[in-house]
Amino acid sequence: MSDGPHRSLPMPPGWKRVAERSANAAFSSDEISRAIIPALEQDCRAEMSSGFIDGVRTLFKDDVRPQLESLRGVAGCGIGRAFLDNVIQLSPSGAAEFNALAGAMTAALIDHAARGARQVEEHYCRESTASRAHNTRARIEKSIAESPIDSLARQILKLEVSGPARFALRQQGLDDGVRL
Repeated sequence: MSDGPHRSLPMPPGWKRVAERSANAAFSSDEISRAIIPALEQDCRAEMSSGFIDGVRTLFKDDVRPQLESLRGVAGCGIGRAFLDNVIQLSPSGAAEFNALAGAMTAALIDHAARGARQVEEHYCRESTASRAHNTRARIEKSIAESPIDSLARQILKLEVSGPARFALRQQGLDDGVRL
């Protein structure tokens, strides 16, 4: 007997937890949402260096376009590259502000989360039934929409002193069981 298709997913552990929760109807979209934020945090730590974030933050005094283009080499792939592209697009005048910076990071994180949902769906299409895969992706997308991704973006960019509330992924006792 298998523990479910999420066990063989070629993804980081955070996204495996998202897949496990989204495939199980016992988990609400709020509980799936609480697994998405740590998965995105884990991906940010793996894909972006703190020097890259600090480099982008220090550019917000003058015309930033030439300096932003020079950061392409250290942006890495994935979230960092999407973030840099979003910052360049959101600051057409060349003088960006911190709200545009937060908006660019939020858009990059939402894009990354949507790619994760599609990857989970593709895996479930191969390893499980098609209806289960479609339902899984829909549940993840609903949870992405309900997640405090904008708060996570501000925390990553060090624009918020206090980060988003840490979500407990594991239940600790009987009182933490299924909500009625």
